[in-house]
Amino acid sequence: MEAAVAKPLDMALDYCEYFGLQRMPFNDSVNPEFFYRTAGHEAAFVRMMICAKQRKALGLVWGRSGTGKTLLAQMLLTALAGEEFIPIVVLATPGMSKTGLLACILEELGIPRPAGRENAQVYLEQIHSFLMESYSRGRRVVILVDEAHFLPSDLLHMIRALTNLETPQEKLCTVILLAEETFPRRLRHKRYSSLRGRIALSSYLMPMSRAETEQYIKFRLMVAGSGEEPFSEDCYDFVHSHTGGICREVSKLVDNALMEAYLRGEPKVSREIVQHCADHSL
Repeated sequence: MEAAVAKPLDMALDYCEYFGLQRMPFNDSVNPEFFYRTAGHEAAFVRMMICAKQRKALGLVWGRSGTGKTLLAQMLLTALAGEEFIPIVVLATPGMSKTGLLACILEELGIPRPAGRENAQVYLEQIHSFLMESYSRGRRVVILVDEAHFLPSDLLHMIRALTNLETPQEKLCTVILLAEETFPRRLRHKRYSSLRGRIALSSYLMPMSRAETEQYIKFRLMVAGSGEEPFSEDCYDFVHSHTGGICREVSKLVDNALMEAYLRGEPKVSREIVQHCADHSL
């Protein structure tokens, strides 16, 4: 059944006031306040923290797109901020070069690049000097590489070069790769055996279970200021089965369902409304 638009266009900007919310609960943005930690997220977060605290050279978190890797990186960035660590996040992009990767690291560390000397070796030497200086002051650099599945072979070997920087006592920095679920299969190739051998801790982010999906929705609504439950109880089975428990897909579907209920003037989101949104979305 097609939805009847019950609101004037200029009033249909969002559904917050209609459902008693103070802000949008399902925006696709990196906001740690809305981070719902499943058991899988908690395990991955703890492993990442251990990787940094125990001064491991390399860690890995992988999972399907939309399972919360980027938000997890932001949570770790916040948790490590302080006197002991210098945490940074670098976003890998398709076609990134070795010089481009190292330039991003320099920029995030606040290190000025030397004019007229833009090459990977010079940049690596600058990073090495910064790591040594930080080590002498009792601080450790933690580099989080998000979207690491985009790194080509030569950049993965550059990551290995970063993990080779060391003193006689320990490695000078910790690198944590966050990648999609195909990435570990790629690392099994013999050309990456040296890099693979440096991975001290790894964690797979599984999609949410049926119960976690329901709690994820309710948690984000609560953070957004919800006083009453806007979803009927029979919605959750459908949401989980349709989205497979992928956080981003859950957020997109229930966000559309809330808007649809608002436009129809319905007091609650019914299963029929959720299914309608699922049937009419990409």
